[in-house]
Amino acid sequence: MNSTDQHAGEKKIVIIGAGPTGLGAGYRLKELGYQNFQIYDRLPHIGGLASSYTDSAGFTWDIGGHVMFSHYKYYDECFEKLMGEEFQMNNRECWVRMFNTWVPYPFQNNIRYLPREVTVECLTGLVEAQGKRDHKSANNFEEFMDAVFGDGICKHFMKPYNFKVWAHPPKLMNKEWIGERVAVIDVNRAIKT
Repeated sequence: MNSTDQHAGEKKIVIIGAGPTGLGAGYRLKELGYQNFQIYDRLPHIGGLASSYTDSAGFTWDIGGHVMFSHYKYYDECFEKLMGEEFQMNNRECWVRMFNTWVPYPFQNNIRYLPREVTVECLTGLVEAQGKRDHKSANNFEEFMDAVFGDGICKHFMKPYNFKVWAHPPKLMNKEWIGERVAVIDVNRAIKT
């Protein structure tokens, strides 16, 4: 049986968007031996919001965030195989500017850099939240933040920051995706620091 016979009768799959997800879907279909699919994108190049271009002056501009963090062996191997040398790894160093000072990111692990009264407010809220609230029973991202970080950290950073990043109210967001994106904090570590 030849390759054409093997795939005869397959339904056609249309993949909209040639960003990482669309390209990954196409790669996986090919890996599974599927032939009857097509990837479409409105742009003349692949990459979507993870693409870059070089202007006439030689500057390279990134479109959207190019941040990747994975703990999945299959994904990591696929990325390395497909990208080869066509990417650059950078160490992240981020700071939050508030209360006339710079606070290292993640904010919730560095409340010691805040003014004393704000540090106490954040620490008190953290102790109360982790002692009385259950993040596992949270129904949404906002309830998750309240239960994990407490009132002070949520008021000063988590809620305004996450609304800015996602442009969506945290109470309307699912909490399940959060695992790799939000650094939780250990109350004992916070007290020590």
